[in-house]
Amino acid sequence: MNNEVAFKLDTYRFQKASLNFDIPSKAELSINFMPSGKFYKKENRYELSFDVLVTCKDTNSTVISVSCIASFTFTSEVTFNDIPDFFYPNSLAILFPYIRAFVSTISLQANVSPIILPTVNLMGLTGKLRKNTSINEG
Repeated sequence: MNNEVAFKLDTYRFQKASLNFDIPSKAELSINFMPSGKFYKKENRYELSFDVLVTCKDTNSTVISVSCIASFTFTSEVTFNDIPDFFYPNSLAILFPYIRAFVSTISLQANVSPIILPTVNLMGLTGKLRKNTSINEG
């Protein structure tokens, strides 16, 4: 395999978003990330699904739920096993600012205190994303 494998973000779109701001003021919020992906061998493309769930610890209710899908292409031909290790955390890091901005915007537009997701180190999601990645040979 060529060690100079590169990739680029082609598109992203938000599939679902739900809001529930019926929470106590000064509520403590918790953020959960659920990444998964599918590698399309024939197209040399990786589709990243990144779900973010913000819950209220006080009421155990969902405040914001967002599902985003992004499409990345590799600049050189790769196989599923040759997807470089750096791809997984970097694809998440590339997509997360879009999700972060979207969550801030929709909460601000709801005329409530905006929810601003913190900047986070997503390296801890690398194994989860790799494990939740499947291949489409077709």
